[in-house]
Formats: sequence, C-alpha cells, structure tokens
Amino acid sequence: MRRGVISVLVMALMFLGACGSGEKETQSESSESESSKASVSQVWETDRTELITPECATYHPEMDVFFVSNLNRDNDTENDGYISIVNADGSIQNARLTEGLASPLGNDYHDGFLYVSDNGQIVQIDIESGEIINQIPLEGASDLNGIDIADDGTIYVADSDGNKIYRVNPDGSSELIREGEDLNEPNGVLIKGNELVIASMGSNSLLSLNLETDELSTLVDGGLGRADGIIPLDGGQYLISSWTGEVYFVNSDMEVQTLISTSADEINAADIAYIPEKNLLVVPTFYDNRLVAYELSY
Repeated sequence: MRRGVISVLVMALMFLGACGSGEKETQSESSESESSKASVSQVWETDRTELITPECATYHPEMDVFFVSNLNRDNDTENDGYISIVNADGSIQNARLTEGLASPLGNDYHDGFLYVSDNGQIVQIDIESGEIINQIPLEGASDLNGIDIADDGTIYVADSDGNKIYRVNPDGSSELIREGEDLNEPNGVLIKGNELVIASMGSNSLLSLNLETDELSTLVDGGLGRADGIIPLDGGQYLISSWTGEVYFVNSDMEVQTLISTSADEINAADIAYIPEKNLLVVPTFYDNRLVAYELSY
C-alpha cells in the first residue's frame, strides 16, 4: 500500500517537473524571439525653423554630416528648394549650402560632389562651395526621386511617376535601363553589386533588379506602406521608410517589423539616413520640418 502511494507521488512529481521544464523552455524561446527583434530610442531632433519640408538625408562619413534636401513647401515660390548640412549631433552647420532648386528629392555624394534629383534632371553641386556646377537632364524623366551612386561614380535614379530607372555613367552619358508598370512607382534605390534594390511605393514592396539580366524579382511582397528610403544593414537586413510615417525593420528572412509609426500624428518618414558606427537612424519628417534621430538596436 505504501509502495503504491510512493509510486504515485513519484510519478506526479516527475510529471510536474516535466511541465515546469516545458514552461521554462517556452519562455526562453519567447525571450529569444523577442530579443531578435529591433527597437529604437530617440536621441535628438532638430527644431522646425531651418529645415523646411526635408525629404532626404544622406550621411557623409568623412565629413560626419548629413546632406538634407529641403523642398521648402511652406510657400508658393518656385525654385525655392535648398540643401542643408546638418552635423551628426543634430546641430545645423549650414542651413543653406545651395539654393535655387526646383524640387530637390534624393541626394548622394561622390568625389567631392553632391548629386540631387530635381524634377527631370540631376543637379551636380560642389560640396565645398555649394555652387551648382552641372545639370544633367534625363530624357523623358519628370519626377526623379531616390538616387544611389556606385563606387565608380555610376548613378542610378528612379523616376517615380514614369515608372523608370535611369543610369548615368561616369562619362556623363545616360540611359533608361528599365521601364514598366511592374516597378509601380519606384522611389528609393540601393546598389548591391549587380543588384539594384528598389522601394516600390505603389506596391508597398521591396524589389530587386538584376543589372546583368534585367530580371525583376520581389524581396518583400507588400507591407511596407508608401516605401521610400532604403538602408542596408549587416546580415542582409534592411531599414525601409514609408512616406506615410513608418520605418520598418526587414530581417534576413525578409520578415517585416514596424519600428516607428507616426502616421497617426500626421508626421511623415521620408528618405532616411544611417550612421552604422553609432547605429543612428535619422528620419526626415517632411511637413513636420525636422530631422529626428533614433538609436537602433537589432
């Protein structure tokens, strides 16, 4: 009789022990899953006096500054867009490096020059003086937007309204390399070897164009809002902004996590910048007239 009772108690304790072990394992897996997600915390923000309708910020590591394209839509004056230089701590170094632009959107730098998408042309600016030294018209383009420049100086730029991708070669010649509804309002572009990663506003997706075969494929199918800026991260991961006010973290499995959402406050998130050494994400807020910086953990 006693042996039977003891046996039952032992079995019950073993059962409870097994249940407890299983619960701890589940909690550990849950914690691991949570820790693998990205998070942000705000570090600084600019005031609303000097950056007017900022659309794009690009970080220049050697200068440790951001170049900011300002559409300046607080008035109806034509050709009133300008470029600002903002320090990495959020202070304004030069609010008006270059003025007289029509509709400055994407910008990128190469070999001492800043290149800015401005309606149907790319404007070349001397970074030291701020002087416009060249204007590169692209035939058939009307709404040039996101831009990226390869190490050899080759420029890739998206025409959002025209569903086109252009290339400007180092010798100054230009060509239309892709056109079609499948681009669905291309915005941000990113060069990765023989691949051009494209943020598609119309399809809320992330696309990939093989520059050798012209094959267009989908990396992330939907869920990216009005996809705008693209930042590459280690391990094949990305940050993607949505003009409507979101920033997404895309992991190596192309799973999407919402990092920032300010759309309920009617605050946009345009073409973003990033400092890898500081894990610092910088978001131009467009009509909210600020840059907002966040420390990223992932």
